[in-house]
Formats: sequence, C-alpha cells, structure tokens
Amino acid sequence: MKRANPFAFSNRASLVLPSLLLAALIALAVIILLMPARMVLAQDGTGTQQSPTNSELPAALAQDGWRLLAVPGKAEASFTAKREGKISVTTENAVGFLYRPVPTDMGEKRRLAWRWRVDRAVPATDLTQSGRDDRSLAIHIVFPAERERLSFWQRLNLDLTGAVAPPLAGAVLTYVWGGTQQPGDMIANPYFDDRGRIIVLRSSDEATGQWFVEDIDFIADFKRAFGYTPAQPLYVAISADSDDTGGRSHGVVAELTFGS
Repeated sequence: MKRANPFAFSNRASLVLPSLLLAALIALAVIILLMPARMVLAQDGTGTQQSPTNSELPAALAQDGWRLLAVPGKAEASFTAKREGKISVTTENAVGFLYRPVPTDMGEKRRLAWRWRVDRAVPATDLTQSGRDDRSLAIHIVFPAERERLSFWQRLNLDLTGAVAPPLAGAVLTYVWGGTQQPGDMIANPYFDDRGRIIVLRSSDEATGQWFVEDIDFIADFKRAFGYTPAQPLYVAISADSDDTGGRSHGVVAELTFGS
C-alpha cells in the first residue's frame, strides 16, 4: 500500500498560495489601473445625470465627425454647433468631451489653431490634483503611445484605457484655459500614467467674453513634454468641466484647424 506523503499538502500549498496571492495582487492592480481609464480624463465625485449617447449629439456635430466621450457617473457637458464653425460648451456641475479622428492625410502639418472665448469661468483649481481640477475649456491632442517606452504596468494601463475609451489610449497633450498655474506652465496630467501633459494657455482670471486666438506647434510641444518626435496624432478633443467645484461654465471654441 502506497503511503501518503505528509509533505504533499504543504508542497502543494507552497505552490498554490503564492499563485493565489499573485492573482489577487494582479486583480487589485487591474482595478486600480482601471479607475483612471473609467474616469476618462475626469475627476472623482458622483454625478446626478446619465451621460448622453452619441445618438443625442446634435446632428451638425455628428455630421462633422464629432463624437461624445461619456464619463461614467457624471453629468455631461452640453455641446452645441453654432454658425461659422463655432462649438458652444456649457457645464453645470458636469464634465464632457467631444472628440473626432484627425485626418489621415496630415502630411507635414504640425500646428493647431483655434479661437476660444469663455463667458462664464469656473473657479481657479490646482490642475495637478485629480478630483480637484476643474477648467473652463481644454483642447486635447491624442498621439499613438510608443509601447516600448512604457513599463509593464503602464502598458496594462494603456490597454485598459483602450478597452474603456479608445480615443484616450495614447499620449495626450492638453491645452487648458483655467487652473492656478501660469500661462506657459507644463505639468503632468494626474489622470495619465506618464502619458499626459497639461499646457496652460490662459489662466482662470483671463478676461471673459473676449475672443483669444491660439496657434500651437504640437510637435514641438510633444518633444518638450516627452523627449521624442511623435507619430501623426490620432484624435483631437474639446472639453470642459465644473463637477469638482459644483459650478457652471460656458465657453465657445471656433475654427479648430490643423496646418503647417
């Protein structure tokens, strides 16, 4: 009769328990990494209104290729098409993103120009603090991420973001009107694992009701932010948010155009 090995259970346990512990740690890491992806550039807090679907996007914007990017659990900003290529953005304790793909025939284009105006601004907030970083308006440019430059966990975060919000699965430059920082400041985006930079163009105390013209070299800005020359951008987006301060904002973006 074969005798039972008294050490068999302990041997199996020594193999199974570390495996279970590793699985639990990986699951926890996935949950933690999934949080910024689900927030989709957004902040902490609770919303009171379900985000609208793309079917609710104004037809004029949908025809121009724009899509809404919803933030789970957040009231959604309102985007409205105006005359002469203007897009009106309104928030009330809300956050919202309007995005569309960048044309594939960019060629040597490396600049993005637009006009914008804020009629009602949100209070100045620290843009480095997740969940406390409202801004009146922002323009985002999303580039392909170079995976070989990322760690394992950063690649996992990138993949999770791609599963939840494909337009944000990349390296992101965000040009902001708002915050406590000064115009020209470049800071890390707290919602991206070293894949995002915020560049302040207009401070929170900038004059309201007045148009300002921007013309940025996004290739130069990207190289300054990340240290290498990017591939052609994938998406451009417009956003605003007031959910952290619980206030209201209203602004207009016009003539958003790529050029050489």
